[in-house]
Amino acid sequence: MDGLASAIETIKAELQNVSRTADAEIESVARVFAGLAGEADAILQVAAAIVSRVESGDLRTVLARVQALCTTVVDLNAGRLEVTAGILDAVKTEAALLGQLSGLIRGQEAIALQTKALSVLTNIEVARLGSVGEGFQYLAHELSDFSTSVAKDTQGLANHTESRKSAIEATKQTLSTNLPRLRKELERIQGDLVNGSAAIEASLGQLSTTPAEFKACVETIAQLVSGVVAAVQAHDITRQQLEHVVAGLELVASGSGLDLGSKDGTTDGRAKAYAGLLIQIHQLTVIKQTVAAWAAQITTCTERILEASTAEVVALGPMVLDRERDVSVQLAQIERVQQESRTQGERIRSTLGGLSSLLQLVSEHLDRSKSIRDHLRLLTFNSIIEASRLGVRADAILAIARTIKGVSADWTVLTDQSGLARTEILKLVERTNELAAAFSEAGDAKLRETQAETEAALESVRTAATFVDTEAREMHSITEKMQAMVVNVRQSVDVLAACFGRFDSLRRELERVVRQLEVEDPDIKTGYDPAEVEHLFSESYTSESERKVLQAVLRGTNLPPVQESFAGNSVELF
Repeated sequence: MDGLASAIETIKAELQNVSRTADAEIESVARVFAGLAGEADAILQVAAAIVSRVESGDLRTVLARVQALCTTVVDLNAGRLEVTAGILDAVKTEAALLGQLSGLIRGQEAIALQTKALSVLTNIEVARLGSVGEGFQYLAHELSDFSTSVAKDTQGLANHTESRKSAIEATKQTLSTNLPRLRKELERIQGDLVNGSAAIEASLGQLSTTPAEFKACVETIAQLVSGVVAAVQAHDITRQQLEHVVAGLELVASGSGLDLGSKDGTTDGRAKAYAGLLIQIHQLTVIKQTVAAWAAQITTCTERILEASTAEVVALGPMVLDRERDVSVQLAQIERVQQESRTQGERIRSTLGGLSSLLQLVSEHLDRSKSIRDHLRLLTFNSIIEASRLGVRADAILAIARTIKGVSADWTVLTDQSGLARTEILKLVERTNELAAAFSEAGDAKLRETQAETEAALESVRTAATFVDTEAREMHSITEKMQAMVVNVRQSVDVLAACFGRFDSLRRELERVVRQLEVEDPDIKTGYDPAEVEHLFSESYTSESERKVLQAVLRGTNLPPVQESFAGNSVELF
């Protein structure tokens, strides 16, 4: 048994060396992962804060606000563009009416000149008739006053008509030029708002999902860290199990309790030693599997930490701020276009106000025209009667009276045409007043309200994005710190892997010794009492796992499965 004892002593010493090396590395890993656990908790708190901020109710209204603004802008300006086109048509109609008025004015000016000439002729004829013609003096006076009045009234209407023509032409030119430009500008803003809304929707969607996904990733890492901490705690059991293997080998090597030196017990003692070596071989197998399991857990955890990237989260804040700025630019452009629309609305209202003034002037002129028409009819009637009374001596006056009758007829035609023009102008005023209502404050008030709501919602986006930006940078710093920490862990894992890799050679050496015993004594496999061996070697076992391995070897059953989760020393029996 001396060769057996020597071989076992060598293996025992090697196992003790492995245990010491592993203890030093495990202590290093334990320190690192204790720190990683704290960092994981810190980054989880930051991630949770981001998720909570992102999931707040304020951000959920942003998209709806932007879409509502888009709808309001489109509806309001589409209506105003349509109205502006209608007003442009109305302005063109007014220009045509002004042309008609100019024709009437020219007719009235011609009548004014004609009556003035008739007044001169009447004065000449009155002078020729002498005292007989004194009764016609009033006719000359009336014709002179009529001529002066018509000229003055017609000149006033002509001046107002010309000023209206200038205003109308300027308005028509402005509307004709601006209408296509405004339509194109509003279509562009509408498109930008739609695109901005889509960009906001996409960025908010990413803002809603990315932090949550990163939080889930960190939660997984935190669980892995906890598993590693438990694995490190499980090494306490592994160390004790190694110590128990060393004690078992010591028992075999020393022959204590095996009766190796007794002549009668030699065979029995060698069989017990054989069983003891089998037990230690299988204990080493289970220990190796256990170590491999938690070493793999450490490797998985370090890999996940190294893979964890905050790049998307860090990019979220600036990205969302960019989208918010894009929409804010659109708000500024909307305000600019609306200001231009308001300015144009003021110009239109001013122009339409001039149309009302024209209506009033034409109405007053029509009333005077009717009065003049009636007066001309009366003057014509009286002149004809007086001229008929004088007979041939007043033939010239009779001719003048008949001319006045013709003038009266012409004036009546012009008066009727003025009435028709007034009716058309009145209809145009009513129509333009309805159109002008589109430029009222009510529409602007609704737009301002929607803009204010959108601004408030965008302020929430700015606040949230700034918060995410700050917190994400903090997460990035913590992640980088964790990744730096696991570099040393990976070195320790490599050392542990090399260290525990020596188990295989030690186990093979023990298996060689066992095979040698089997060769020397083929009956050795059955030459021991399992109950005695269990009693002898189980005294040092303190874990349920070791007991199960012992019983599996002695009873020829399967080894217990490797423990998948680690929970410190909770499986200890004492």
